[in-house]
Amino acid sequence: QALLDKQAICELKYRYLNACDDKAPERVTACFAPGPVEINFGHIGQFANREDFVAVFVELGCHEHIVDMHHAQNPLVEITGPDSARGRVGLRFHSINTQDKTTVQLSGFYEDEYRRIDGDWLISASTFNVCSAFITDYSSGNDTVVWAGNHMPPQPS
Repeated sequence: QALLDKQAICELKYRYLNACDDKAPERVTACFAPGPVEINFGHIGQFANREDFVAVFVELGCHEHIVDMHHAQNPLVEITGPDSARGRVGLRFHSINTQDKTTVQLSGFYEDEYRRIDGDWLISASTFNVCSAFITDYSSGNDTVVWAGNHMPPQPS
């Protein structure tokens, strides 16, 4: 049963990342537990429920000029109880903004908690930690490095 649960949790994370790439807010919402959750995505924000997070996802990412690719890697899942688990999943992210003519390459890892609710595993807490960020501007016809580092650049004041 533990192997089946771990596989179900990995598939949940993959469904979430695919839903993000597909710009499918209803599918993103369905990956998180209803009610209070803890979502800390750093530069994107902190959220206490899935609806507030998905509203920001729609605002930032659900546009034709935003082309995103989320690739999960190296998942580690630990079953912590009959209906609870935690996991760490690596992410390689690439985004192209065809309107602003910028790209973002990002890597890091998710630290997640999961709960089984009515037989289905759902994300109940998620923190994303950036390990590397590389941002370019290609509006001049050449790639110009805007930022490179082990975190996202500071937000303008």
